[in-house]
Amino acid sequence: MLNIPLKEIIAKMPVAELEQTMSDFLLPVTELLPEERLRRVVPEAVRGILAQETPVIAAMAQSTPRQERSCYAGAKRIYRFVWNERFNHHRLFKGLYRVAQRTVAGENPERLVVAVDPVNFEKPYTKKLEGVSTVRKSTPPDLKGEARLAHGYPAITATVVNTVVPATSYANWFSYKTADFISENREIQRAIRTTRWVFPGRKLRFVMDSGGDDQKNFAFLEPDEFIITAKHMNRMVEVYNPRLDRWETEHLQDLVDCVPWQVTYQVAFHHAGRTRLANLKMGWFLVRLPETHQQLWVLVAEDDLHPNTLTLLTNIPILAVTIAQEVYSDWRLRGRIEHGYRFDQEQGLDVEDLRVHTVERMRRIFALVLLAAQYVFSLAKHWPPKAVLWLRKLGGKFGLKTDRDGPYILLRGLSAVWQCATTISWLAVQPFPHHLFQPP
Repeated sequence: MLNIPLKEIIAKMPVAELEQTMSDFLLPVTELLPEERLRRVVPEAVRGILAQETPVIAAMAQSTPRQERSCYAGAKRIYRFVWNERFNHHRLFKGLYRVAQRTVAGENPERLVVAVDPVNFEKPYTKKLEGVSTVRKSTPPDLKGEARLAHGYPAITATVVNTVVPATSYANWFSYKTADFISENREIQRAIRTTRWVFPGRKLRFVMDSGGDDQKNFAFLEPDEFIITAKHMNRMVEVYNPRLDRWETEHLQDLVDCVPWQVTYQVAFHHAGRTRLANLKMGWFLVRLPETHQQLWVLVAEDDLHPNTLTLLTNIPILAVTIAQEVYSDWRLRGRIEHGYRFDQEQGLDVEDLRVHTVERMRRIFALVLLAAQYVFSLAKHWPPKAVLWLRKLGGKFGLKTDRDGPYILLRGLSAVWQCATTISWLAVQPFPHHLFQPP
């Protein structure tokens, strides 16, 4: 038990508020678990991930408040949670989707812009873990500045990107070598199907990078709207000739090269804390796929900041300039999922540093990391601004106009609070042996 002076010190920190907020945030997840002991471990594990900024279980246990004399008991609880056979990763992912439903219900946008994006996580020294695969990594590049092949695991998420707090409607950590893997297209389709199940009755608009440029995906997405970056520019498409009243076959690249520009306006690009204005020009036309006769609109955009021409494929009829601008703006929201991956992967929660040995356990830790990341975004949105500012200042905010106030500084503040509480509670159990340093 903590003595009165230590309790007074801890009471000045937002420990109780953080614990209550986390308990409420994780309620959709903990309700799905079969027993109370497992429900208590989820907040403890998420708190450990945030406090230590790592998914390594031994490190996570170091930040638990110490009523025990060592962190071994806390680590053992988390290990048992990861190994427990009374539930599987599907329950954790389902809880993650219920958190997404609550987020969307709270903000209630007119439509949901959902970014579906595969990502590869690298395990550079791994050779014998279950299902370890060969993945393509472009960050960091090789010595020639190009993508390289490495040991690791692929993953995929579908995330609502037009809400203030990101809402994940599908997540999976998988392997090319396990029996449950069929193809990456099947994973993409599973992400789309699950998103429809998570948000029934909602208007969905899926946005994808060039990895989604496949006719099978076009057909599977057809009930909903989609915007996909074109990759196969040499494909044959049919374009309507009104003079001859017929569809004629052309290469997509040839049509893009001669598209007439129909609108020019300025757009703002934000990168590395800077905002730059660019002159953007756009043109669009209707095509039809030869085999399926599925009609698609092609939106072509160029700006004076980027050398490459952007070509987007969509089933949204572009009948006015405002619709073209809306399609382009929604596609640009896809970049938010990249920021989320960066927070999960690099200087944030370091999800690549998983140290469990099976794919099932990796999926459970992956779900906990995603929950931890979304808790940070939720805290930034729903806590009083002065309370969030206090955490940012504790995390090292400079107080300058150039401060970006992203999730990283907030994460540092959360880590400082929990590590301080851990230190104080440890002092109550095991005071430092000052008498050993006194002269005889």
